[in-house]
Amino acid sequence: MMRRAGVLLAVGALSGVLTELAIVHRPFHLLAVFAGVWVVGASWIGRRTDSPKAAAVHASAFLLGMVCAFYLTVLALESELRGTLWVFWLAIAVTGGPLLGLAGHLTRSATAWAGLAAAGLAGLLVAEAVRVWLGYSTPYRLGYALFNLAGAVLVLGRLRRGARGSAAAAFLPALAAGVIVFTAIPVLVYGGSHLPFQYR
Repeated sequence: MMRRAGVLLAVGALSGVLTELAIVHRPFHLLAVFAGVWVVGASWIGRRTDSPKAAAVHASAFLLGMVCAFYLTVLALESELRGTLWVFWLAIAVTGGPLLGLAGHLTRSATAWAGLAAAGLAGLLVAEAVRVWLGYSTPYRLGYALFNLAGAVLVLGRLRRGARGSAAAAFLPALAAGVIVFTAIPVLVYGGSHLPFQYR
């Protein structure tokens, strides 16, 4: 389990470095606030594991690698870390990694819990797709939105029959929760500067 966690830590680190390098180019600035890779990556890793413990550990390793490498690259390029934003995202990786990994692992079964987990993941992805499409004018916003929508379709489409009923029932509440999350984070963390409808 730990060997695979190390590999995923390295994969996450590579992703973090590439993300920061891409952000340097203005059309890709949304990568700084794009959660789709987190949700899709961590939940897919969790689904591929054989135990809840491994799902939590492996998904956390991936996100920790991503966040640490991202901010180390920022430090290398800018010679400083402005503020303590890196602490917040590190905390999100530590707490969100296990949750996303476990949610992905749960979607393997045919239980109601699998449906609830899938609805939660899909709700987050669709909510962010809508946020990106309506809130930003970057020419690459369609790619961001389609990535999330494809992830949501994949999560829901791979559910077993016994889990589909609970997923359908929980999707709209999960979508509403996703909208709240992607509205609250910019307000609480960035003081509203990363809210939708500001990058026209």
